[in-house]
Order: sequence, then C-alpha cells, then structure tokens
Amino acid sequence: MRLDWKSFVHLTYQLLLIASLASIITTAWGQAPVNTPVNIYGDGVPENGIEDSREQLMGRHDSGNGFSTRSLNAGTIKCDGKIRGTAMVLDTRELEPGLDGVVLASAAHVFYDLDRKRLFKRCEFHFLALGELAGYRAKIDLKKTRFGSYNPAAALAGLEFGQGDWVYFYLARPWKNFNPEQSIVPRDFNFLEMEELESAGGEFRLVAFDSTAQVISISRNCRVVESRGDDLGGGAWQGQLLDDCDSAGGASGGGLVAAVGNREYLVGIRSGSHWSEEYFPASQHPLGPPDGSVWNPSTNTNFGRAIDADLLRELNDFVQQLMSANSRL
Repeated sequence: MRLDWKSFVHLTYQLLLIASLASIITTAWGQAPVNTPVNIYGDGVPENGIEDSREQLMGRHDSGNGFSTRSLNAGTIKCDGKIRGTAMVLDTRELEPGLDGVVLASAAHVFYDLDRKRLFKRCEFHFLALGELAGYRAKIDLKKTRFGSYNPAAALAGLEFGQGDWVYFYLARPWKNFNPEQSIVPRDFNFLEMEELESAGGEFRLVAFDSTAQVISISRNCRVVESRGDDLGGGAWQGQLLDDCDSAGGASGGGLVAAVGNREYLVGIRSGSHWSEEYFPASQHPLGPPDGSVWNPSTNTNFGRAIDADLLRELNDFVQQLMSANSRL
C-alpha cells in the first residue's frame, strides 16, 4: 500500500494513551487504557447518539456471593501495576487432555513497556477483570510464553508489525471456580466462509476489556473482512482482519469470536486500529476518530491477527513443550 501526503495511516494500540507523530505513519501510544478514546462505530450522525453495541460478559448471582459468566473465560492482563489488555482462555483438550493448568492467548505488545522497548517486569492475569478479589488473579510466568515475531523497537516501521503481535502464555493453577467448558476452542479463520456464517445465523463478536465500565464486554454482530491492497491495512500480510467491533482501551489481545449455532470459536486476536488523516486530521482528532464515526476499511477500522495454520501449529508446539516440562517436575 502506498501512502501519499494526504492519506497518512494512523496505527493505534487500544490500550495506549499518548499520541506521537511519525513522518508517514502516525501512531497513538500510551501505557494505561483508562483514558484511551473508545472506538465506537455508528452512522456518523451525532444527533442519533452513540451506537454502542457492547454487553457486559459477566454479572453477579442473585445471592451476591459470586459471579457467573455469560459465555467465555476471559480476563485482563495487568503489568507493573496497570491494566494493559485482554486475554482469552483456550480450550486445548483436543491437543492434550492431560495438560495441567491453562493456556491463554493475547497480543504480544500488551506485555511490553513500549517506552523502554522491553518486557514488563511483573504481569498478572485477572479473571473477568476481578483482580481485586482473592482467588481471581494469577501471576504470569514470562518464561512460560510463546511470542510471535513482534518487535517493540520496530513497531512503528510499517504495517507489517501486527503480523507477529500475538502471544500464548501458561497458568499452572486456574482461578477459583474455573470451568473448562467455558474456555474457547481456537480455529483457523478460513474454516468457514462468510456466507456460511450468515446462512447459519451466526455472527462475529469481540470479547475484550472495556476500560470505560471496567468490565469484560462482548461486541456483537461485527463486520469482518480480510485486508486487501485498497484498504488501510494495505494487504500487507495474509490474515490481517479488519473489523467494526465496538471497543475501548484495553481491548488489545481481545478475542475475535465466530459464533456458529451454539458453538463459539476464537478466530482472531485484536491488535489495534487504523485511520486515515485525510478524513480525521490530527489537528482536529489527535486521538483518532470520534465516537459514532462510520466504519470503513479504507478510512477507519480496527485490525487484528487471524488464527491460521501457523498459529495453531505454534499452539500445539507450545502445549507439547509444557507437557514435556511438566513431566520432568
């Protein structure tokens, strides 16, 4: 994809706060998602209000003594004291039913201090963002991870950085009341055709942290396309998915889910957003398009990494590595 002076591409990670400008690509960065602008798509008419389709993933029992999920095991990643993004708990029983503990998927950049270009020193997983409650958080061993080719020092170099923006990590002990039936099975994005999904009454969803409400939310009925040469992703790498799922800061690492019948599959990992300065000049929109803006892959869109044969192979290798290491204990 060629960029001219009237069409700069903005790449933004959704858990970040500070806007920085490069000569060709403008990227919004930061270290905590709380004040990051919400990427809520609409019809572009402010008078109609903000068309936010997100629903809360969890809710209290009537007794008030516990929590119940509406569908999936998911949570937040907190590193060096701040929430950095989202992670999805994977159902790996088809690969290795005897694995103790759980494997999770997220975006690689969530684990990096982007100012210092290094991994954070300490990270935790908080089930359903309930880290303040005992029994719902677990320390992440950064030595038991499988990172993609993401390079924080080269993250601003071009559109290709999202291709390696994925990570698998392992928790030896699940949290309190863990239910493996609510973990999600990863599937190759190409396992279904868009027409098949629609004809079966299915839909795409995003499960991710909502920094506005401080909960894990679901954005339903998302539109998803694979990047081509004439959109903001530029078709820079195979498996770059563009979507209009409503989301907020902390959504990085969230799960793009294909819901087919009564089954849900993880088919992508959220990375960030693109937008065009021709339509959203930095002088007027320093933090990106305003709430309710129209989704258009050529001017304003989210993007992520599709689950494909390569990521499934990496997952299988990681699980077998964990099994081998655990057998030696």
